[in-house]
Amino acid sequence: MTVSTSPASGVDIAANSLLRTLLLCDLVDSTALVERLGDREAAELIRKHDRLARTLADRHGGQEIDKTDGFMMMFERPIQAVAFALDYQRGLRQLNAAEKSTLAARVGIHVGDVVVWDNSSEDIAKGAKPVEVEGLVKPVTSRLMNLALPGQILLSN
Repeated sequence: MTVSTSPASGVDIAANSLLRTLLLCDLVDSTALVERLGDREAAELIRKHDRLARTLADRHGGQEIDKTDGFMMMFERPIQAVAFALDYQRGLRQLNAAEKSTLAARVGIHVGDVVVWDNSSEDIAKGAKPVEVEGLVKPVTSRLMNLALPGQILLSN
């Protein structure tokens, strides 16, 4: 564990450097989805998507790191991330069939060193995420996800 002082706040930050697998999934054309369905109906469909992703993350040992119209998740092992991604894409197809929707997602997976720390309870109360993850692995995972086609999973070697 590394302990450093944040120059801006003077607060001690305990951070661990770990080898982890990051996964980033993104709903394709989510803005168009909201425009087509309207705020309330789109929000209902996205909530169902989020429940699916969180259930699968629990099943495969993933930790939610961040959320937008997709998720950034962290896994200890690449096989867990791949299993999640495969089940996630299958689950989206099932959700689409049940809801008569056309949700599509792209997924990027990369393994690398990350720096992880817990935010203070005061910062969390103000809206901060419980856990922060930084490192080169984040932008690499994002680039892979951006290169993926709808329904595709891309992994680094």
